[in-house]
Amino acid sequence: MKSNTTNLLRILFGVALGIVLTAGVTNAQTSPTPNSKSAKAVDDKDAKTPAKTDDKKKTDDKKTTAKKPEKVPTSESVGEDAGKYTVMSTLEFGYRGQRVDGDINKFKSDLNYKAGPRLFDSTFLMKSKDGKGDLFDTLLVTSSGWGADPNGNMRISMEKPAWYRFEGTYRRFKYYRFLDNIANPTWLFTPIPTVANPVTGLHGYDTYTQMGDFDLTILPKNEKIRFNVGYSPERYSGPAFTNYHNGGNDFWLLQNLRSQANDFRVGADGKFGPIDWTLQQGFRRFKDDSTANQAFGLNRNTATSVAQLTSFLRQEPTRGSINYTRGSIHTLVGKKLDITGRLIYSRATSNSLYNETFTGINFSTRITGFPPTVTGASASNVLNPSFYNIAGNVKRPNTVGDIGITFLATDKFRISNTLHIEDFTIDGIATFSDFFSLTRTITGGTRTDTIAFNNLSANKTTQYRKFQDIIEGDYQFNRNYSVHFGYRYAHRRDIQTLTGYSLNSNAPVLLTPESELETNNTNAIIAGFKARFVKNWTVYFDGEHGTADNVFTRIGNYNYTNIRAKSRYSPNRKVNFNAGLIVRNNGNPSEIAGVGLNDFGVSLKTRIFTSSVDWMPTSRITINMGYNYNWVNSDSTIDYYYQVPPAASVFHHLGHALYFQRNNFFFMDVTARVNRRMTLFTSYRINKDNGQGNQLSSPAGGTPITGGFIPPGGTAAVVANLGGSLITSYPMNFQSAEARLAIRINRQFDWNLGYQYFAYNESKFLNTFPGSPRAQNYHAHLPYMSLRLYIGRKE
Repeated sequence: MKSNTTNLLRILFGVALGIVLTAGVTNAQTSPTPNSKSAKAVDDKDAKTPAKTDDKKKTDDKKTTAKKPEKVPTSESVGEDAGKYTVMSTLEFGYRGQRVDGDINKFKSDLNYKAGPRLFDSTFLMKSKDGKGDLFDTLLVTSSGWGADPNGNMRISMEKPAWYRFEGTYRRFKYYRFLDNIANPTWLFTPIPTVANPVTGLHGYDTYTQMGDFDLTILPKNEKIRFNVGYSPERYSGPAFTNYHNGGNDFWLLQNLRSQANDFRVGADGKFGPIDWTLQQGFRRFKDDSTANQAFGLNRNTATSVAQLTSFLRQEPTRGSINYTRGSIHTLVGKKLDITGRLIYSRATSNSLYNETFTGINFSTRITGFPPTVTGASASNVLNPSFYNIAGNVKRPNTVGDIGITFLATDKFRISNTLHIEDFTIDGIATFSDFFSLTRTITGGTRTDTIAFNNLSANKTTQYRKFQDIIEGDYQFNRNYSVHFGYRYAHRRDIQTLTGYSLNSNAPVLLTPESELETNNTNAIIAGFKARFVKNWTVYFDGEHGTADNVFTRIGNYNYTNIRAKSRYSPNRKVNFNAGLIVRNNGNPSEIAGVGLNDFGVSLKTRIFTSSVDWMPTSRITINMGYNYNWVNSDSTIDYYYQVPPAASVFHHLGHALYFQRNNFFFMDVTARVNRRMTLFTSYRINKDNGQGNQLSSPAGGTPITGGFIPPGGTAAVVANLGGSLITSYPMNFQSAEARLAIRINRQFDWNLGYQYFAYNESKFLNTFPGSPRAQNYHAHLPYMSLRLYIGRKE
């Protein structure tokens, strides 16, 4: 690694030296001698010009020695001539080096920057001189992030305003995620220990996504009617690994992810009398052909006494479609009443098949009575070709409507009302089938037993309806002071029905038909103001307080208070101060029919402070800096079981789940124009989350409850405690720094030298989960060099 970095620096130095020498030779060249025809024209002109008087000559000398003002480049003065068009373009390309010390998988999961050539960015603008181009009047193409970057994008814009406008974007993302952390733990508890891969953990992704948006507008300048056509493709593919528990063991499976979607749009918009209108029809088609099969180290526990798979294949073909229609209107009546309406109707369908086929040994089907008890039968078995098969079909019609009315009562006062209605139904049915064939050794030979369940169906229907109304008022006292206020009411109803068989059980268990009706009501007050106390100081304030029934947990009203304040101060043109504060108090008091409960209550408090300073001490230096602080406290009363290793005791607890965030973020950017040809940019950022500090979880702590406790479905009493705590936080320190020197070689070229540094440390995370995987710390060094080419730049 060191030799590679040394060679890279040598190459960069050699190229840099060559560019500097070339620039020196270019600047040292003398101006060309005028040809004879030009010289003769000048001589003839001088001969015809009368001699100046002394006074006239002095005046002209003063004019000559006066410094001419520099011209500011504009769209009319830059660019290269190309017939009917003017062309302006930039292209920055170069090479990035890389050296990572520490956990390279964590670095790739966070940043995924690689060494190699890269296209930093490019622009190409072609503009008609007189606005009368042949195929187009304006063409703009931009791109960035290609080559060694994990993300890249390209944009194209082309138009002839009288006839069409085309906008297109293409983006691609490389996603890498292999971590050995809390989501990929090592479980050493009996009876089945699961040992995570110390490098990759139990889950991982190395996938590639491509997507785009392409829209064509016909007659974009026509106010009466315009036509729109659009297309948005998406492609997703790549390998992934996942942990899978089945048959009495854990298995590490290789997934081949592959999906794609295509969105098509066609519509029109325009104006009919005083009404602006839009209409669009859309079609989305989606398919997923992902599979999963064996991978190296398939069986996480290799002991032959537990299940081992010798072959495995999972196929999950899915096909989906969404058709939607969207329409909207807008009008202004008598310059006093502003009305906007929108209606969307969509219908989504999805058909899927989950199919697993597998073979192995010592497989546990966990089906009561299978395999049957046979005298003299061996405890071990051979799993012959067997399968799971689940076919699903879902449809979801959805209607969304909005109407907003704003009444301009006076020049200073306006009142508005917005009504929102949403209604959808999710109707799904699944059919389950499976088959198992087990062969065992018995006295005198072998015995094969089979069992199958076919076409066990389950149907679930969800009916959802939401009604929401917001009324707001705004009053402008004068240009410096204004207030706004409002009230929000919402009602939600959710009905769920379930019939058929329990598909999470291998045995055919017929469910008792279930139907649940839940309602949710929200009442909230909104208020705020804007004040400019002095000419250069403006303050904004917003507040909201309300209650809402929690339709999901069904344990009481959800109370919340949210406050937001922002200040902007500019004492002069060189400096700006910005500060903001967001306060959120959200809690579920666990109240049913006026009776308070101690269990399952939740309290979430958030404090977010933001600040920034923009300062230009001189015309050559610009400084941007700021500090943000995120403070989060979450306290949830929970009911949980805790097993003390190695399963010697089991505790039942009524305790607290606590989450802490204490994140400090500081940034500073400095841009300095060293001289006419050199510009230096430096940047520094640090994220530091102190998390829970020195607090430690105490899952087995608390006061014992007399008499013990028998868990649901259990027969043996366990010790019950009050007051245990489970603490979660993610303390870490992440720093990044960058320096870049841009040198103008000549009118066509800029030379850039840069260096990026990243440092990540999560050593304190081990205090959160004692015995958790190692800290995944790293330091990364990324030097780079680039050359920027300009076409059409003027000195």
